[in-house]
Amino acid sequence: MRKNLYYKTGEEGNVDFNERWNDLAGIIDFNKDHTVLDVGCAEGLIAIELSKRFKKVFAFDMEPYRIIKARENAVDIPNIEFSTENYMSYEYQSYDQVFCLGVYHKIKKLIQRQQRQKALDNMFKKCGSTLYLRVPIISKDVSKTVGVSDAEVLKIAGNNNFVLAHRTEQRPEHGTIFKFTRR
Repeated sequence: MRKNLYYKTGEEGNVDFNERWNDLAGIIDFNKDHTVLDVGCAEGLIAIELSKRFKKVFAFDMEPYRIIKARENAVDIPNIEFSTENYMSYEYQSYDQVFCLGVYHKIKKLIQRQQRQKALDNMFKKCGSTLYLRVPIISKDVSKTVGVSDAEVLKIAGNNNFVLAHRTEQRPEHGTIFKFTRR
């Protein structure tokens, strides 16, 4: 069985990495002294870019073949640590910044939504300064089976003393990027 790569690399993959990175790079608070977490890192391309601008990057994805590819992509980069994990059961440590780009909304079953919300709550609790979240937001263009409500995300952020610092317009195939900073 052929494994599906997330980022388009050559003829493989689905999503244009450069487009995704360009959407994000302009709003990141780069700091060479910061440790960051990349939740749902896919093949590690965002983590690799982050490693150029941050002290240490921890990154995980739940698909082992993506982590194998991420390690291949970052073979000579000493300040990245990859692991195979699920964001709902991950043992979150303390990070200066957290990037959760495109995985939060994928849990759709009602019984698992509480686990999803608890995981996002944990991300905020372990984040020292800035959390970036990319999700499709429920609207006339995005159904309840695909996106999440912005009220859900804003409430969890507010409960953890984070405020919305930036929000991009929702784009098809990209969703909305939220940037939250600690009060």
